[in-house]
Amino acid sequence: RAAAARTAAAAPTRPAAPAAAGGNELRALSTPPPAFPPEALRSAQSGEVQVEFTVSPDGSVSAARVVRANPPRVFDRAAVSAVKRWRFQPVDAPVTTRRTISFNPGT
Repeated sequence: RAAAARTAAAAPTRPAAPAAAGGNELRALSTPPPAFPPEALRSAQSGEVQVEFTVSPDGSVSAARVVRANPPRVFDRAAVSAVKRWRFQPVDAPVTTRRTISFNPGT
């Protein structure tokens, strides 16, 4: 249960960005935080991952990929897995955006 409480520390650090086309604005409905990798938690490691993803017209997320990670490969899987569970308000056309997710074990 202690690990579950710590996962809340991993949260997006940027607000929703306006859509590139159609004047739509991405509005997040649900952005569950990523699970903190156990090994990183044991070593009190922090970091951040920038993820690029596409919001489909129905508000689901597809094509999530890591653009940048510091440190590399430690938090990538957790970040992509979390982003794939995010949901947004429906949009007129697919929108590709980027978000940075921070991982901090002590907060």
